Amino acid sequence: MAKVHLICRGGRHLKALDGGEYESGYWVFSEMQVAQLQNGTLYLHEKKSEPSYLGGVISGHRLATQDEPSPGHVVLKIIAKEDCKNIAWEGDTHPMAWMGGILS
Repeated sequence: MAKVHLICRGGRHLKALDGGEYESGYWVFSEMQVAQLQNGTLYLHEKKSEPSYLGGVISGHRLATQDEPSPGHVVLKIIAKEDCKNIAWEGDTHPMAWMGGILS
């Protein structure tokens, strides 16, 4: 199953939904990347040097509407999982990396 680590400082564009679900946006992913991530795991980090503060199973996605910041960018829907917290960053570590890449 695919997994991805993303920088999401201060819970920016993170929205709590009902039943432990969240939406996280506004990400730049291709259609192929979104397909790879379906049912995979998302980890959100303040910094690459800090463990994840939230994570879970990616249960769906949508494109941001014209009324939202960054129209057309991907909004991921996740089901939060307690065991996805406090996970170390994996993947790309260069200074400009906002994601670790799609890992298996």
